Amino acid sequence: MKSQSRLSKQKIGWPVNRLTGKPANGQTDREKNMEEKRYEIGGKIYIQRPLVLGQVQQLLVMVEGTQIPADANMFGIIIALGDKLFLALAIVLTEEGKSPRDKDFPALADEIKFSILPEQTITVIEDFFDCNPLSSILERMAGMTKKFNGLMLTGLRNSAFSSAMETSPGETGSSGEQPSKMPRTGRKRC
Repeated sequence: MKSQSRLSKQKIGWPVNRLTGKPANGQTDREKNMEEKRYEIGGKIYIQRPLVLGQVQQLLVMVEGTQIPADANMFGIIIALGDKLFLALAIVLTEEGKSPRDKDFPALADEIKFSILPEQTITVIEDFFDCNPLSSILERMAGMTKKFNGLMLTGLRNSAFSSAMETSPGETGSSGEQPSKMPRTGRKRC
C-alpha cells in the first residue's frame, strides 16, 4: 500500500519549498538519482547503485590508458571503452542478492556480453551517470583539495614564522650542540 501512495505522489509531483529550493517532500534531485536501478539481463536481475570506493578503484584500474574525449557522447564512450565495456558493466552492475565485492569479473563480463541488448547497454550507461554525478563529485574533491592546500600553506607559513622568531638575528638555526662545544674524539677532521 505504501508503494502505491509513493507512486501517486510521484505522478502528481510536489511543490518546491520556496525558502530552500528543495522539493517539499524533502527529497532532492540528488537523492532521487541515488536510488538503485534494476535490469533484467539474460533472465537475471542486476542492480546498479551509486558506486562504492572499491568499485571506483576497479573502474580506475580498468580505464587506465583509455582515451575518452572530453566531449564524448554515449556512443563515443562505448567506442572508447571497446572490449573493456563489458568489464565496466560487470563492475557497475551487481546481481541481485550479491555484494559488489563477491563478483567473478571475467565470468560476469562474458555473461553480460552475450545477454545484454544494445538498448539496455545505453540505459545502463545513462543510469550510471544519473547514479554517480561525477562532475559533482569532482567539484567537491577539487574544493576539498583547495581547502587542504590552504590549510597546508597556512601551516607552513606559521611554521616558518615561528622558526624565524626562535632564531635570533646573529645566529643560525641548528639542531643539536654547536661544533665548538662538542667533545673531541681524537679523529682528524676532513
